[in-house]
Amino acid sequence: MWISLIFGFLVLFAVSIAIPHTFPVTIGGVEYTQYSDIASALVPWATVFEYATGRTIGLLLMIVVIVAQYFCGMSSVTSNSRMMYAFSRDGAVPFSNFWHHISKRTRVPVRTAWFGAIGALVLSLPYIWNSVAYFAVTSIAVVGLYIAYWIPIFLRRVNSKDFVPGPWKLGKTWGPVISWIAIVWVAFICILLLLPQVSAGVPWSADFSWSSFNYAPIVVLVVVGGAGLWYVLSARKWYKGPKVQGTPEELAEIERDLSI
Repeated sequence: MWISLIFGFLVLFAVSIAIPHTFPVTIGGVEYTQYSDIASALVPWATVFEYATGRTIGLLLMIVVIVAQYFCGMSSVTSNSRMMYAFSRDGAVPFSNFWHHISKRTRVPVRTAWFGAIGALVLSLPYIWNSVAYFAVTSIAVVGLYIAYWIPIFLRRVNSKDFVPGPWKLGKTWGPVISWIAIVWVAFICILLLLPQVSAGVPWSADFSWSSFNYAPIVVLVVVGGAGLWYVLSARKWYKGPKVQGTPEELAEIERDLSI
C-alpha cells in the first residue's frame, strides 16, 4: 500500500509537470493550440509522454503502462472470479449451481473467470465507436468498487446494534468519525464520476449528443437496482449469509478429488 501510494504519486506528479505550458506546440505531427486540445486527445497521457520524452522513449513508457494494465486486468479477473464463486457457494447469485464449479484440470473457477472477462469485454465494446465509452467503463469500475465498500460501512453505522466487532476496531470515538467521513466522501466521488464528461453529454443541453452521453449511471442503476429488487422480492426470504464450505476433513476430501 505504501509503495503504491508513494510511487503512484510520483508518477502522477511527473506526468502533471510534463504537461505543456506554452502553446502552440506540435506533438507527433499534430499541432495543439491550447491545453483543452491535449485534454481532449484520444489518449492524453500518451500525448504528454511523447511531448516530454520524444517518440521512442514515449512509446517505451506506453508499453510499460500497457503491461501494467494487463496485469491489473488479470488480477481483477482473478478476484472477480473468486468473489463470484464464493457468492455462488452461498446461493447469492442467479444460477448458483452453474457458477459454483471448479475445473479439475486447472483447479480454478473457470466459469466465473470467463464471466468476468466476457462481461468486461461487453462493457468495453462501445469504445470502438465512441471514445466517451472508455471513461464510462473506468467510472463504472471505480463506482462499483466504491459502492461495495460503502454499503457495509453505511450499514455498520445505521444498524450498530446488530454489528459484532472483530479483533481489530477503531473504537467508539474514532470509528464513527472515520466511518462518516468515508460515507460522505464515497457518496461525493461516486456522484462526481457519474456526471457527463462534456457539456454535450447533458441530456437537457442544447448541444446534447448521444455520442457524448455517459452511460455509466444507467449501468450502475441497472446493476444496483436489479440486485436490490431481487433481494426484496426473493433473496431476503431465504438468504442467511455466507455458508461454511465444510469441515477440515471435507475440504481435504475436495482437494483429493481435484487432484485425481
